Amino acid sequence: MQTLYANLMGSVVVVWALLRFTRALPIHGLLDGAARALFSMWLGYALAHGVTGLLWGFLAVEVTFGLVQLVPWWRSRPYRDRVVAVGHE
Repeated sequence: MQTLYANLMGSVVVVWALLRFTRALPIHGLLDGAARALFSMWLGYALAHGVTGLLWGFLAVEVTFGLVQLVPWWRSRPYRDRVVAVGHE
C-alpha cells in the first residue's frame, strides 16, 4: 500500500513538473509555492511525531524553494492590488 501511494504521488509530481517546463505561467509558481508550504507543514507534523530525522533535509529544501516561489508574489501584491482597484473604477 505504501508503494502504491508513493507511485501515485510520484506520478502527480512528474506531471506537474512537465506542465511547469512546457507551459510555465506565473500562477504555477504561486500554486507550487502553496503546495510546498502545505507539504512543509506535513513534514513538520511528521517530525514532531517522531519520524526519522532525515526529513529535516527535505523540510529545509521545501521551505527554501517555497519561499523562493512565494516571496515574488508577496512583494508584487501591492502593485496587483492597485491595478485591480484601478481596473474596477
